[in-house]
Amino acid sequence: MKKLIFILFFQFLFSQTIPVEIDLEKSFISYDGKHPAHNWTGISKEIKGSFIFDKDQPILSSVDLYVPVFSFDSKNSNRDSNMLDVIEEYFYPSVGFISSSIIKQKDQYYINGMIFFHGIQKEVRIPVDFIIDNDTIIVDTSFNISLSDYNIKRPSLLTIKMNDKIKIIFHLVGKI
Repeated sequence: MKKLIFILFFQFLFSQTIPVEIDLEKSFISYDGKHPAHNWTGISKEIKGSFIFDKDQPILSSVDLYVPVFSFDSKNSNRDSNMLDVIEEYFYPSVGFISSSIIKQKDQYYINGMIFFHGIQKEVRIPVDFIIDNDTIIVDTSFNISLSDYNIKRPSLLTIKMNDKIKIIFHLVGKI
């Protein structure tokens, strides 16, 4: 047992993976909703969790993030309140993502993982861009999800439902 602890200690000591501290002033996660009558964006800066940077690769090695759904602000309190009802925030208070692998294909990085939303887990592959500047790492991505994939009944205005696809944007800034 002592040998195992000793080996694990030295692996950790010489590991090149570094937890990244998320700068909540500069980072955000947003969603873009669309309806024929209007479009809107809800933004949250209340990002919880972590991402780990691998100095040997210079890429992320793991991502584990979640956001309380009540923290999204579309600058319209009525719309935000309706959104919380539609996604049943009282049962599902957060949306999350956990990576399973990070790969590079040609000149593009992809994060494979699970999105946890509205009580449903869905496997996704997300394209990401990394910018590393001295002790700062910036991770940018945008991708679409389908509300129907997460059993969300789309709200309607004037009998017309909002679009099923919503665009998700991550802009994460961290200190290495």
